[in-house]
Amino acid sequence: MVVQVVGKLPNEGKPYYVRNGEGERYLFGTQVASVVATTKSTGDMLEIVQLSGGKGDYFPAHIHEQAQEGIVVLDGRLEVEVNGEKHLLTAGDYVHIPAGTVHSYWMQSHRTRFWSFTINGTVAELYSHIGEPYDKFERPPVCENPLESNCLANIPSNIDIKMVDRKQVSELAQLVKGCAIPKEPKPYVLESGEGVHLLSGDTVHSLLTTKEATDGHFIALVSEGPKGLPIGEHAHEFTNETFMCLQGEMTLWVDGEELHLLPGDFAYVPAKTAHRFRCDAHYTKFLGVLTPGDFEDFFRILGDEYEHPIFPSEPAPYRFDRVIQRIQEIDLTLLGKPPRPSDIEEVS
Repeated sequence: MVVQVVGKLPNEGKPYYVRNGEGERYLFGTQVASVVATTKSTGDMLEIVQLSGGKGDYFPAHIHEQAQEGIVVLDGRLEVEVNGEKHLLTAGDYVHIPAGTVHSYWMQSHRTRFWSFTINGTVAELYSHIGEPYDKFERPPVCENPLESNCLANIPSNIDIKMVDRKQVSELAQLVKGCAIPKEPKPYVLESGEGVHLLSGDTVHSLLTTKEATDGHFIALVSEGPKGLPIGEHAHEFTNETFMCLQGEMTLWVDGEELHLLPGDFAYVPAKTAHRFRCDAHYTKFLGVLTPGDFEDFFRILGDEYEHPIFPSEPAPYRFDRVIQRIQEIDLTLLGKPPRPSDIEEVS
């Protein structure tokens, strides 16, 4: 059974979904943290929080000693300082923050929202200590409980965050332009639409991270496609998967239950769970975070490298035959016929 979360998250790693803005909400200053995944709810070291706030809202310099963090901007402008370098992120931009990296953020528009996901450390519990439970969905216009330094100084030791002093950086934040994914764990930023593009049929999968860049802990990717047919039902023995709808509309079947995801909605599909999905809008875009990172191999076998961030006007051949030939190398169990068999190119 797939649980729809309204408020408190589950305490075990079973399938569930959260509508946009739901989850466990905490208010600190005029920022709202909507926690949609914790180590308890996923049964994994994956945690995900949607943060929203207004112009001038911030979080001071800190590090995670164990956790790696990724940030994807949804709305507005977010200034992020990473190891002394300032970057101005807009919708769709990504910043990758390995463990031990000093970072902070300032919101630079009146309505800013972003997804923050952390892997390999407990971080999401932070918001229940620095904030108050919040029964509204949007931030208040006036701050009643400002973020105080003494509040940040009393964070329990089991939470993987350490506040640090930083020197004032006078340089202006630069808009994120281009950039590439490094071949080792180090900080980097990606402009919206950048990454490693892999085309499979009518869908472009753009890797925001690789297993090399995350030391094998996870991959994050954005998938974009048109309204179309569902992929085939399947499951993974070890891979846990998330679906975060960014634009458009999609249907996700999990253990036979049908879920309709709109922008901001979140679904968690743990290992050993049957699932498949379909894009239902003429342009659909969703973010996936998969742990561990080995499932990157599937996307590279199925897809061909592609120079564009948008799918082609005419779909490419859907090369699932290559997946079948190498299925022993991939954490994939097919639970029905191969997906979209009419699109599979025969190999002579």
